[in-house]
Amino acid sequence: MNWSADDPSTLAVVVILLVSPILLVIPTQRLWRRLVLKSDKHKKYRKIVNGILTHGYPLQIFRASLDKTARGFKLDEKEQGRVESDILYPLNTMHFLILPSMILWPILSIFAVFLILPLIPLLRFTEWVMIDKGVLAWIVKVIKKYTNWQLIGVPKLSRDARKGDVWIQALHRMPTTVFLGLFAYLVVHYLDFLPDIFALAIAGIVYLLLASLAIITAVAIDGELAFADNAQRRIIPLEAILQDLLTPVIGAGLLVLIVRQVFLTISYPGEGLHDPIIFAISIMVVLYTATIVGALIEWAVGRRGKIIRNSFHKRLIDDENPELYSFTRNKDGSLNLRKICMLEEFFVNDHRFPEQSLEASIRFEDLMALPSLVEEGVVTLPPKKPERKLQAIKELTVNENTVEE
Repeated sequence: MNWSADDPSTLAVVVILLVSPILLVIPTQRLWRRLVLKSDKHKKYRKIVNGILTHGYPLQIFRASLDKTARGFKLDEKEQGRVESDILYPLNTMHFLILPSMILWPILSIFAVFLILPLIPLLRFTEWVMIDKGVLAWIVKVIKKYTNWQLIGVPKLSRDARKGDVWIQALHRMPTTVFLGLFAYLVVHYLDFLPDIFALAIAGIVYLLLASLAIITAVAIDGELAFADNAQRRIIPLEAILQDLLTPVIGAGLLVLIVRQVFLTISYPGEGLHDPIIFAISIMVVLYTATIVGALIEWAVGRRGKIIRNSFHKRLIDDENPELYSFTRNKDGSLNLRKICMLEEFFVNDHRFPEQSLEASIRFEDLMALPSLVEEGVVTLPPKKPERKLQAIKELTVNENTVEE
C-alpha cells in the first residue's frame, strides 16, 4: 500500500488499531470487580483478610479461623479464594489488556504453534542451568557481596491462601512474559534490513529465551527469601528485584519503542511489516500470540514450580544459613522486626512456625481486637458492659440496710 507521511488518515487508522484493545479493558475491569465483590459479605471478608495482611501476618496462621469466618458469611471455597487471590494477586490494566487472546486462541494457535514446539525442552534446559547448576543462586550471592545486603527470610503472606480461580495467580505473572515478546518483536523490527520471515524467526527465538529466563527466575524466587538493606532501612523481597529490573523494559521502554516504530513506518513506509497498517495489526497479533505462549509457559512451569522453588531455596539456605524474621504491627500501632527462627528450621518444618514463636500462639480474636483494625472498620467490637463504681454499690447497700431497719 502507498501511504503518505502527510496523510492524517494513516496515523488515525494506526492509532485506532492500537487503541482498540484498550477500549475493552474498562468494561472488563468493572465486570471483574462486580464478580469479586458482588455483595456486602464479600466486602466484609475482604476487609478482614486485608486487615491481617496489613499487620504483616501470613494467612496460614489464621487459616482455620478465616475458613470459619467465610462459612459464617456463607461464602463457598471458590468465592473465598477469589477474594483472597484478588488481594494477593491484583489484576490491573495490563492483565485485562491480554484477556481477549483467550477468546481468539483457536486462530492465534496457528501462529503460536511454531513457538510452542521448542518450548518444553528450552524451559527444562533453562531450569538445569539456572537452578540445578546454581547460576541463579550465584547471582543472588553476587548481589549480596557487592551491595553488602544481608540475606534473610520473611514469611510469605500468601502461603496457604485459598486458590479460588486457579488462573488468577498465573495471569498475575503473565504480563511480564507477554510484553517481553512484544519487546523482542519491536527490537528486531528496528533492524529493517532483515526480511520479514527472518525478523519474525529471530524475534521468536529472543522471546523464548527471555521468557524462559524470566519465568524460571520468577517461580524460583517466589518464597521467603529477601534482602535486608540496613543502610537504606528497607527489606527487599527477591521478587521485587526482578520486577524492578523488568518494569522499565515492559513499561516506559515498550511504549517508547511502539511510538518510535509507528512514526518510522508512517514517515518511511515500506512493504510487509514496514507498512504502517500491517505493522499496527502485527503488534496486536504478536501481543495476543505471546499471551497464548505465556499461558503455556505458566502451565509447563507450574507443574514443576514446587521442585524449582524448593531446590533454589535449599541451595541458598545450605550456603548462607539465613534467619527468618517477622515484620508486624503491634497493638499500639508501632512496627516490630523480630527474629523467629533460622530459615532452615522453618523450611524443614514444612513452612510451619516453631511452637514457642508468637506466630504459633497468636489468636484470631486477639488480632481482630487490635485498635487499628477497629478504627479502620475491619471489625466492630461488641459494646462493653457498663462498670458500676464501687462507691455507688456501697451507697446502695447502706440504703438497703437503712430501709430494713
